[in-house]
Amino acid sequence: MTSDQEIKVELCRTMKDLYAERILTDIGGNLSFRSEDDDQFFWITPSGLQKNTVEPKHLIKMSMEGEVVSEDTEMNPSVEWPMHLRIFQEDEDFKVIIHSHAPLATAVSLLKDPPEFPPLTAELVFLVPEIIIVPYEQSGSEELGEAVADRLWDSSVVILENHGVVAVGETFKEAATKTRALEEYLRLFLNARQFGGELRRFPGFD
Repeated sequence: MTSDQEIKVELCRTMKDLYAERILTDIGGNLSFRSEDDDQFFWITPSGLQKNTVEPKHLIKMSMEGEVVSEDTEMNPSVEWPMHLRIFQEDEDFKVIIHSHAPLATAVSLLKDPPEFPPLTAELVFLVPEIIIVPYEQSGSEELGEAVADRLWDSSVVILENHGVVAVGETFKEAATKTRALEEYLRLFLNARQFGGELRRFPGFD
């Protein structure tokens, strides 16, 4: 069984990688995971630190009732902790959460009338079965957590209207792969549209 300390290291490594890829930004994004040592708790990144400087010692432990239980930190948890908490409460299979401001997906989140996003390739259909845009709720609110948790049953990576992206998984590698796959889909979609004409949908998903 993987320990919390090992997952903390994986979280920080993932955060640095996604920051280098500009999927996380200086002001946008937060990560969390359900404790393997005691599933009545979760760990989340702090508020106020640049994403590529977060280390395991900076992570904050919280209860599933929304209380900070870390005793050795003066930092505050990410302002998005209510969303993370609500997602963990939704399903015990949601082990890790990546909330990012992936650039293409965030751009899509700003469109008043987004286009239809058809299934395009076998790999992307598997990783991103549906492009879901969750209606806007205030950042850091319980209502946002409720809205996101409800749609994660349909796809484990979703776009948040006027906000960003949330992906869940068993591991940070899995959730990061889904986040990257969503960006890859949107990049492919934009490139294909430049050639003009109607996009060919992936067979079997009409």
